[in-house]
Amino acid sequence: MIEEAKEFFEKNYFIPEEKRVIVDSQKDLIDEVIWKLKREGRDYSKNAVIFPGKRPAYYLIKRLSRESDSPIIPPAIFSIDEFIDFVFEKIDTSASIEAFDAVGIIYEICKDRNYLSPFFQKFDNFISYGFRLFRVFEELYIEGVSYDKLREVETLIEVPYLSSQNIRALSDIYGEFYKKLKQLKLATRSLKYKTIAENEILSFLSFESIIFAGFYALTYSEKEILKKITKHHNFTFIFQQRCGFSEEKIKIYCCSDLHGEVKIAGKILKEMLQREESLLDEGTAIVLPSSDSLFPILRQGIPYINEENYNISMGYPLRRTPIFGFFTSLFELISSAEKDRFYVPLYLKFLLHPYTKNILYRNNAELSRIILHEIENYLTNKDALVFVELEILEKEIPQRIVSELINYGISEENIYEHLKLIHDNTVRKFLSLEDIEDFMNKSREVLLFIYERSTARLHPLFYPYVESFLKEFDKFARSFIGSFSFEELESYFSFFKNIFTSINVPLTGTPLKGLQIIGFLETRNIKFKRVIFLDLNEDTFPSISEDYLLPYAVRKILGLPTYQDTERLIYHYFSILIEGAEEAHLIYIKNDRQERSRFIEKLIWELEKQKGERYDESKSLITLSNYRLNLANKFPKEISKTEEVMKVIEKLTLSATSLDEYLECGIRFYYSNILRLKKRQDVSADMERSEIGTIVHDSLRDYFKDKIGKKLRASDFSSNIEDIVNRFFLQKYGDKTEGKSYLIKLQILKRLGEVINYYREICGKVDYRILSVEDSFEEKIEGRRFKCRIDRVDRVDDKTLILDYKITGIEENFKINFDRLDIKDRTSWRKAISSLQIPLYMILYSNKYGLPASKIQGSYVLLGKYVFDSSCYFSPISNINKYEEIEILEAVIAGLIKEIEDPAFPFMPPEDFKNACRICDYKSLCGTLTVPSNTSSAGPVI
Repeated sequence: MIEEAKEFFEKNYFIPEEKRVIVDSQKDLIDEVIWKLKREGRDYSKNAVIFPGKRPAYYLIKRLSRESDSPIIPPAIFSIDEFIDFVFEKIDTSASIEAFDAVGIIYEICKDRNYLSPFFQKFDNFISYGFRLFRVFEELYIEGVSYDKLREVETLIEVPYLSSQNIRALSDIYGEFYKKLKQLKLATRSLKYKTIAENEILSFLSFESIIFAGFYALTYSEKEILKKITKHHNFTFIFQQRCGFSEEKIKIYCCSDLHGEVKIAGKILKEMLQREESLLDEGTAIVLPSSDSLFPILRQGIPYINEENYNISMGYPLRRTPIFGFFTSLFELISSAEKDRFYVPLYLKFLLHPYTKNILYRNNAELSRIILHEIENYLTNKDALVFVELEILEKEIPQRIVSELINYGISEENIYEHLKLIHDNTVRKFLSLEDIEDFMNKSREVLLFIYERSTARLHPLFYPYVESFLKEFDKFARSFIGSFSFEELESYFSFFKNIFTSINVPLTGTPLKGLQIIGFLETRNIKFKRVIFLDLNEDTFPSISEDYLLPYAVRKILGLPTYQDTERLIYHYFSILIEGAEEAHLIYIKNDRQERSRFIEKLIWELEKQKGERYDESKSLITLSNYRLNLANKFPKEISKTEEVMKVIEKLTLSATSLDEYLECGIRFYYSNILRLKKRQDVSADMERSEIGTIVHDSLRDYFKDKIGKKLRASDFSSNIEDIVNRFFLQKYGDKTEGKSYLIKLQILKRLGEVINYYREICGKVDYRILSVEDSFEEKIEGRRFKCRIDRVDRVDDKTLILDYKITGIEENFKINFDRLDIKDRTSWRKAISSLQIPLYMILYSNKYGLPASKIQGSYVLLGKYVFDSSCYFSPISNINKYEEIEILEAVIAGLIKEIEDPAFPFMPPEDFKNACRICDYKSLCGTLTVPSNTSSAGPVI
């Protein structure tokens, strides 16, 4: 492809033809550089070699060392940025600044000139736009776009944060910014380039030979610098051009997800090792455009390769480190605070972060974990609050959980001290902040506390993470914006998230030792013999987006690179890498969310042009056929009753819930009542159905309990239900009853108001008395002890009425179909009976108080029906055949008791496991986890 080199040198005509060297992609650029070096014996120090990036320097030095039997004096090798810094230091004493310093200066300029709209007067709101502005200014400056030229097109640029009255503000800020930098003797990357481009620099370069190698696209400033350097009598520019893909070298792999990708890569490397172990050297590269694939490839793809046999040459994003996760959970907790009260779910998330729960207690992390998990148990019980104060946690929780920890020698005072230590050195640090410097210093103190007082430092990668964070904390604390403050605490936390999301931590390693695991940009100018390239998917490679501040049309007018230019540059280096390899393995994911990269499409198209025929994908497109995922539901097996199980059963007290569980599924009964495994209840500000039920039950209990024993009249039903409901909401959720929770509270108040009105109306017509509210007692059936708690027992004229509140309105959940129920056919029991709760309560109440069950009426009160009236009372037993139906149900209950107590009768799985398992908490234990959850509903939820 001579045309590619021709096009490049036409654009850069100032490079003399006699000083140009064109190298094909199948040749090694480093070899050509060595060929051009001047030397005196083993001394190469009079040469300067400039590459686009840093990494080729390692390969050049190693190659020179190999060619010499004794030590050498290497040439001066620079990346282009290092070369600019080297020259700039000779002609200017200005200090380098970071991007965030520049943003602070831009903000001050905008503020002083009254260029900001009221919203962006706050630094909190300006900072993210400030970074975008700085990136645009740097690109404009390095490309030599003048203040006047920007003014010509400024009206085409939409700048949302500037006042509408200042149409030309962008160019003013641009010009003022670099003027201000020069006044302050400060320098950014672009200012350094532009300064060198405007100065004569040959007198500062004492090298006898200067080589520029591997460049493809040059900025305006780079061109101006090169114009000066080309006058050097011994200057060489080496351009590497594409020469076309070779089909026999390339294999393309397709798989369904990242797991498949890393499995393919691991298989390829294993095959290389089987061919020859020495192949896994610096000539073999795994290229990862996305750092998200780094640890999967290490832990799942190549776990069989010793860490000493590979080198990682790419940064790992700080946002993916546990330290970032720790600070995120801490800041989320503080942001959740309502006055001095903290949201319990976020408190638990922070408390149970691996760093927090391993803060040493008596130099013992295990005891700390025991304490904090007991706190978790306490805070997730059904009566726990949603918002709590730190002082309450420190003072009250030790009293509540000390009995659980007494066996570990942990006292109430010990728990208090440990909790206070954690709170004082984490949460309380950030409850008030003065400025960014204060914020960064406190972040530093918290991280050092974790480093010194927890087991986190024992993790092999913790130290480089800590080092990177501490370095950034110190940098920000001492920066120009250190004295800047935010109005809201949350703005500091957003600042932290935005800044550290874009920072990578370099993973240490020996640059040229073994297999190279490398980012794409690091591959520039290096010839690898074997390449395995992952993540060749759109949006991952290439990852290109158009700049919204300087849209395409404006870029064309100003002569700035467009996204098309960026794509061509990336494709050039991609092609050079693949064409130069002896074998290239290209892997991409294909599923309903991802598609292969446009570069794969281009590669196939070029092969078709080269051969003059349609490309046969079947020769190189390989699908990972041995990667299978079985999503079939496993049918749970029966569980036999051992001696240990029978001992538990002997002491077991049954309930309506446990009997319904057994009727539904014997295995569920086993997990719930024999093993006593319970799903931990989550605390949430979004009310779950069970929490609604609890508030409704508690509110009705408190409302009716002072009415027990007396004949009720309409005047006895006051409207204080609102005070009762508000009290329970306040206890559970504090003042944060807004949005969904607030609407639910209104629904509850509306429905309970209707309930009270209903009783107010009927009490004038009948003799209505409440006998008990939440009557709890134990009673036996067939010698088996049962416990029950009846929501309410009423006397209406001469009838005893047992009531159980349900917040649903669906009768089907509680029906008993006696037409389908055959006492002799065990399989008919579950099909005919939805619940035994009310019949069981009727029998237990009858046994307890000596009242015939046939004289008792039991009903579910379906509070979720659309209208509350007499139809909300649903009895599964008819009045006509009450005696016969109770007799049948007594036989069913006796039969279930007998099965439970029979050691030869195993705990059986359900016959219809799809319906039985869809809302079960034990799906993951018995293999029915993929059964869909029950999402059906009917009637309003209150």
